[in-house]
Amino acid sequence: MHHQNTQLPESLQRAYCRAIYRVHSESGPASDWWLQVGTHQPRLLAGYAQHRACCATYLTACNPHGQLLNANDNALRMRQLCEALAAEGWVFGTGFGEDPQGRWPGEASVLIWGMDALTARIWGEQWQQNAVLWCSADAVPQLLWLR
Repeated sequence: MHHQNTQLPESLQRAYCRAIYRVHSESGPASDWWLQVGTHQPRLLAGYAQHRACCATYLTACNPHGQLLNANDNALRMRQLCEALAAEGWVFGTGFGEDPQGRWPGEASVLIWGMDALTARIWGEQWQQNAVLWCSADAVPQLLWLR
């Protein structure tokens, strides 16, 4: 389970690994797709081809360092994240990270095309996240622990 060292409790690491990282489809909710840690996702390969990318990063600005914020504060943080990404020229789609056991509220997220692992870490740290989900050319999402 450990891709690198983290200070996060084992139970929290497991929650990140079990999470379902939904990607919203432009053609509507019925066409949404999911990313899961360690599971090959062919839809990523199609996205890579469409966006001329070889990697992607799934990131949220919600609940910094695992501290639950109210819906308005999370929405504001997500607006600020999207504005910052757009200002830097990143191409991204929206998503929603979900705990399949329902113990943690879902979090609005973005899937950023072409963001490499180092840059993913920088953005994740800037937005005070415990981890980011990074997808390499093999289209198998992995967690990059930030704490």
